[in-house]
Amino acid sequence: MRTRLSPQSAVIAGFILSSVAVFLNGCGSASTPTVPPTPGTTNVVVLLTSTANERLVFFNLAVANISLTDSSGKSVTLFDNPNATAPAIHPTEYVHLSGVSQPLVTTAIPQGVYRTASIKVGYCSFTNVWVNSSGGLNEDTYAQGLCAQGTGAATVNLPSPITVSGKTMALSVNLQIPKSYTLNGTGTTASYAISPVFNLAPIHLGSNPTNEANGKITGLNAQITSINAASNGFVAQMSDGVPLNINTNGTAAYQGISGFSSLTVGTVVDLDVAIQPDASLLATRIEVNDSAAAEASIGELYAPGAQTGQFVSLPTEQLGCTISALGLCSNAYQFDGNTVFGFSNQLSNVQNLPFTPSFDSSSKCLGQNFSSLSSGILNAQSFATVRTATLMPQTINGTVMAVSSQAGFAVYTVSIASYALVPTLQGYVGPINRLNSPTTVIVYVDTNTQFLSSTALNTGALLRFRGLLLNDNGTLRMDCAQILDGVPE
Repeated sequence: MRTRLSPQSAVIAGFILSSVAVFLNGCGSASTPTVPPTPGTTNVVVLLTSTANERLVFFNLAVANISLTDSSGKSVTLFDNPNATAPAIHPTEYVHLSGVSQPLVTTAIPQGVYRTASIKVGYCSFTNVWVNSSGGLNEDTYAQGLCAQGTGAATVNLPSPITVSGKTMALSVNLQIPKSYTLNGTGTTASYAISPVFNLAPIHLGSNPTNEANGKITGLNAQITSINAASNGFVAQMSDGVPLNINTNGTAAYQGISGFSSLTVGTVVDLDVAIQPDASLLATRIEVNDSAAAEASIGELYAPGAQTGQFVSLPTEQLGCTISALGLCSNAYQFDGNTVFGFSNQLSNVQNLPFTPSFDSSSKCLGQNFSSLSSGILNAQSFATVRTATLMPQTINGTVMAVSSQAGFAVYTVSIASYALVPTLQGYVGPINRLNSPTTVIVYVDTNTQFLSSTALNTGALLRFRGLLLNDNGTLRMDCAQILDGVPE
């Protein structure tokens, strides 16, 4: 399936593509609850993540089965979802998971050394964006109803045998996006293939997890579906339908609300959680930016609408979706005088930056990642009014060109590829905020930044930087939360 958007129909077709994607996300998801381990078994928390450059805006994939096999040939199942190949499925979007994780399932399996693994996949699609010769935006989506050319068999690499031991461990299921597809050409004449490639590796959990490498998971967007006040816990569902059982113990940092008692069913939350010794998820940070919002759409700003304040986004996550009986989500929004703008509290140092950070209707730029919280009700033009707009972290991939320091921050001048979304969208012909150098990002790093790269931060290093992308009067700057190894461009 290939879809090409003309500039005249960018808003309407963008809404249709978003609606179709969420319709596919509309049914239940398989998930195995945490169970106490018996002697000789280990609770394994399976985490989904990805490694990506910036060639694609979406890579959707539904995992059907994950199995491990030991040297004797005995296999165990970590995850099984028979709905992954059904017409109504729950694909996970992986581009936004570049360098971060989200839980899929927790299951108890026999301890031992597993030397091979198998992953079966269902529906797959990927999308890229380009600007045509007239300055209009084109979205091309390429899909397979059953991945890997109809076989459903992914390639799985184990850097080393996986030893399952102890009471609890985590397993990272890392989609290698640049190796998982081929694309030649654009539009309806393009040829393509989708052959998913995963790396599987254990994560050794820390007693007090601090980052993605030792069991702390940051920036989970979800909507509360039930609350257990007696145990101070709740269930929150992510955009791909996976439910998370979240515990609190009085130590979580609450942002935007006073505490646990302010949470209600339907509340959209932004969570940090730590994997516990019993494999449960303990909330360390709970952020609520608009407790009255019924719908949330998280993704990059894609194009302006026909009227002032209107815009179309590229949603990688959508929650609530109350605008129709089918639960479809919009990606067409508008700001008005009541829209509240702000920054994600995933980063606590925004006001300490050596420049004045800004994110509002006048400073926003195409390609920035933000959360649009709304009532989900559309106006006569099929736009939903944004109640709260929150700038969210995103990942860029680039080469360090210069290193300096300023006001307690290490400052890195990073060059990103011309095909990345931000510089690509600058080719759009229309009334948008123009950047001075769209392929240059000034990255600010301090003691709050998590260093997860094996490469030194020197000139010439290829790295991924994750943080808040800001437009400072035409200059792109990033408040950086995390640094990872880069991906060849």
